[in-house]
Amino acid sequence: MGLGWIGYVTALKTLPASTVGVLYMTYPVFTLIIAWALFADTPTRRAFLASGLIILAAIIAGSPASVPFEHIPTLLISLAAPFGFGFGISVLVHRLSRIAPLARIASVSLGSVLGLLPLMLSADVSTLLPDGQSDWVLIIGIGLVTALVPQLVYTICSPLIGASQTAVVGSIELPTMFAVGFFAFGEAITTAQAIACALVLGAIAITRSRVTRTVTTVIAKEEKT
Repeated sequence: MGLGWIGYVTALKTLPASTVGVLYMTYPVFTLIIAWALFADTPTRRAFLASGLIILAAIIAGSPASVPFEHIPTLLISLAAPFGFGFGISVLVHRLSRIAPLARIASVSLGSVLGLLPLMLSADVSTLLPDGQSDWVLIIGIGLVTALVPQLVYTICSPLIGASQTAVVGSIELPTMFAVGFFAFGEAITTAQAIACALVLGAIAITRSRVTRTVTTVIAKEEKT
């Protein structure tokens, strides 16, 4: 996942943030493929359909097809982010469900830190540290409100609903970004963004709970027998 974020920030140097963000939103497809290939978690038809709707929503919202030909390699590098996130979801659901939730967060965070360590070591220390006390307060607030609490809920619930549904439901962040921009910053929601939001919500609506081959499921079956 750390290497995925390196690919993400590398792509931002030359590509528009909207395009890179749109490509990141394709991670449900990577999740389905990785869970299927590595853990024999066969996706349902609904999951495939939902993934298609999410890809369509991402294309409508950001139009990555407008990227110049010479930036295609950078475009491919940016796919490291959705691949890494999809891999992380698959491992979280199928391999880490026996571990306590806080330990899951710690292990994933440690891996990301190790992956990002080369960037940290090569960066100027003065650019990494906040300038004032107010910046430290903001960083702590961001860490608690947008990282620790959501990640704790995420790691607890993901093994219970499976990799494919976790990925599809997680795509709610696309319309959430539009909503935050509208309510917090007064950014108008375009027709394309509204259509993209509708497609994402439709993708979430058509997914349904199903029994997944996770460690949690196996334990539950063994207890019943």
